[in-house]
Amino acid sequence: MDKEFFDTYPRKLSRYSTFLYRHKTKFMNEKLKDYELQGLMFMMVNYVHHHPGTSQDAIACHMNVDKCTIARRTNRLEELGYLTRKTDVNDRRQNNCFLTEKGESLIPIIKENLAAWNALVTEELSDDEKVTLITLLGKVIDTCEKN
Repeated sequence: MDKEFFDTYPRKLSRYSTFLYRHKTKFMNEKLKDYELQGLMFMMVNYVHHHPGTSQDAIACHMNVDKCTIARRTNRLEELGYLTRKTDVNDRRQNNCFLTEKGESLIPIIKENLAAWNALVTEELSDDEKVTLITLLGKVIDTCEKN
């Protein structure tokens, strides 16, 4: 590798990861607009599906997003009828989140659109390249979490 590559590497890594996140959000917003899901909301629905009764704090921690953002999105999901919150019996300051039947009905739609996104952005990668990509991104994330 040449010096120019390593000189531009930090900027490219940041730019590429931001680019992917923004385009995924744009793609999912468009696909889920009929359900009024925007931004983090589809990820929250998916997380609560996999972790019924999870707290808003746990969602914020998992998504690495501030608690106020999660509280606003949780309110909106509740208004839309996708989610209910119940006060935690052990800690009255915590709300536990559960999907409603309407919320559960979104799961196959979310999964289908995530699969379409993943297929779209990796269509030019071989299976070996996909494995390498995920492995390397996992290492980068593990390093971020350690530090």
